[in-house]
Amino acid sequence: MQPDPPQPGLPQYGQPPMAGGPAPWGGGPSPLAAPPKPRANAAAAVIAGILALLTAGILVWFALNEVVYAVGPAGRWSSMVMVNVLAGVISAGLLLAAAAFTFARRISGAWTLCALCVLYVVANLVVAPLLWGTSFGAQLTFLFGFDKINGVAAGLATIFCFLTATVAAIAGSVKSHGPATATPPRR
Repeated sequence: MQPDPPQPGLPQYGQPPMAGGPAPWGGGPSPLAAPPKPRANAAAAVIAGILALLTAGILVWFALNEVVYAVGPAGRWSSMVMVNVLAGVISAGLLLAAAAFTFARRISGAWTLCALCVLYVVANLVVAPLLWGTSFGAQLTFLFGFDKINGVAAGLATIFCFLTATVAAIAGSVKSHGPATATPPRR
């Protein structure tokens, strides 16, 4: 009598289980399973995600303020208002996506969040004055003078983006290799 031929994908009697499959005794991963991938630091990822959510809310506030109060004398938006509204909404959406990946403790999500926030800070502090032909002093006064409601929103968004970028960089660079919580051993 001949033994049955081996079936593809199923371990045969006496053979070790496939890597990543369940252990033969029913507990945890197989001893042959790959080690867990490094993940972003849990505490820093949560803080960066919360800061990103707050920043996205401030950006939406800025965009809505531009929609409601920045109608020109002809009843139309100027090109600056159009850029502010589109940039605010798109930036908020991108921050929400990056915040979701950061909450999931993905290292790439934390670094993407950091890069987006740095881009926003540089755009507010350097690119906007060059693009619209205003002086850097006037731009800094607009952002950090907190005179008008749109200046308050833009200034807070810049400050929160700086804070979010810092914490996201910490979350991406301090890696964890184990689970987020300690689980007691099975007996």
